[in-house]
Amino acid sequence: MTTPVRAPAAKVIGVDKRFGGAHALRGVSMTFEAGDVHAIAGENGAGKSTLMKVLSGVIGEYDGFLEIDGAPVRFASIRDAERHGVFLVPQELNIVPELRVGEYLYLNREPRRFGLVDVKKLWADTAHWISVFKLNTSPVARMGELSTHEQQLISIARAMTQGVKVLILDEPTASLTERETELLFDRIAELNQHGVTTLYISHRLHEFQRIANVVTVMRDGSVVDHFRVAETGGDTPRRVIKAMVGRDLSEMYPKSSASVGEPLLELIKWSAAHSIPGRPPAVRGVDLTVKAGEVVGLFGLLGSGAFTVARSVFGAHDAQVDGTMRIKGKPVRVRTPRDAIGHGVAYLPAERKRDGLIVGHSIEANMALAALTKFSRGGFINRRSELQSIRRYTTNLRVKCTSAEQPIRELSGGNQQKVVAAKWLLTEPEIFVLEEPTRGVDVNARVEFYELINSLSQSGKAILLVSTDLPEVLGMADRVLVMWEGQIVHEWKRGEATEEQVMLYAAGEHGESEVAA
Repeated sequence: MTTPVRAPAAKVIGVDKRFGGAHALRGVSMTFEAGDVHAIAGENGAGKSTLMKVLSGVIGEYDGFLEIDGAPVRFASIRDAERHGVFLVPQELNIVPELRVGEYLYLNREPRRFGLVDVKKLWADTAHWISVFKLNTSPVARMGELSTHEQQLISIARAMTQGVKVLILDEPTASLTERETELLFDRIAELNQHGVTTLYISHRLHEFQRIANVVTVMRDGSVVDHFRVAETGGDTPRRVIKAMVGRDLSEMYPKSSASVGEPLLELIKWSAAHSIPGRPPAVRGVDLTVKAGEVVGLFGLLGSGAFTVARSVFGAHDAQVDGTMRIKGKPVRVRTPRDAIGHGVAYLPAERKRDGLIVGHSIEANMALAALTKFSRGGFINRRSELQSIRRYTTNLRVKCTSAEQPIRELSGGNQQKVVAAKWLLTEPEIFVLEEPTRGVDVNARVEFYELINSLSQSGKAILLVSTDLPEVLGMADRVLVMWEGQIVHEWKRGEATEEQVMLYAAGEHGESEVAA
């Protein structure tokens, strides 16, 4: 018996998008069949998020064409896309915490009677959708009182009330428990049965086998593989990973050797609670050592706990932390960033504009921020000494600027990152925690930053490189650790691991017996 041909719910035809010199999408074409759960995979920067923004009306300027139900469209806004039945549920939900569930569900579309909001119908219709999605909440509960899972399902229900045809879910399970994930999958399956097409974006590749009908893999702004899950014989993650990898690391990652000394940073049975009460721990019993002159790469997908390790080492995690930290062999307590700085720990955050810089200030003001005590005498700043140090690092790090007084916001991403690095170099730390150090910087700036990492390791610094850029981790680390669900699940020495092996562990494709104690 032949399977009936489904009409496409949406098509992307030759879509091309550039951001300055960055070519985000390179003539991408895809077809999304009605009723499919269509997973889209790719490393960070592959283009999948940009494509979803085009499809959902977030980005309106691009080359190429879109079709919905066979008709050409070009969305001018998110609301325009929603009017055509395309809805995006982002990873960071855009809820209004103060609104009641019913008010949020029908925001700007409240049922009316005689020109007034029909409150009775509003609550009754909301109760219906709460029942459909099997939620244990009330129509009059505040959105801010709900769990992430409940907020997510209410957002999907909101799309259902408006005749959704294409539902885009961006990393929908990143903050969910396993039970909540199963409940979400049940609801997606029901949407599938009603003809709704779901575009499912996730780094958790093992989920594709459970929920998706079709998978498309992107790399460097292009489609590199496309298949129906039934064709893989149950080995979807491996095929996806093979399509995602395959690039030359030698020129891009100029790793140089350094003499490795004694341990500078040790974490023993290190655990960190989730920032959301009631969730499982973000980090569970991690043992980690970084020695003088060593670069240790810590890789993990979204929600793995890798970034929580980075923040907790610097005293910046906003929940309880347990375990022992040793610096130069001595146990220390780091409760705040001030404590970490005092013990010689520097932290370059992933969100440099939010967490690493004061964007309204100058280069010199940002560079000196963490080392003001170094230049202070009797309550006064020694400006001469401060400026000499700032100019030295501006020159040594090749920061491209007109002067140290130039506003930081006028610099490129790569030069801003150099300023963040200089800020910490001025504190003369022994341990560097680098979180996504080359995110959003161009190729030349990346190589320059890798050369800085080489210089730091050769001078005996300990470097913990936490990154979701797998080629970067493999290219620059002396040892590679991979995290999954709060634990370190495997370790490789330099040159032992392949991208495919690391991704398999990061995606949970390993036996429980292999998880490191």
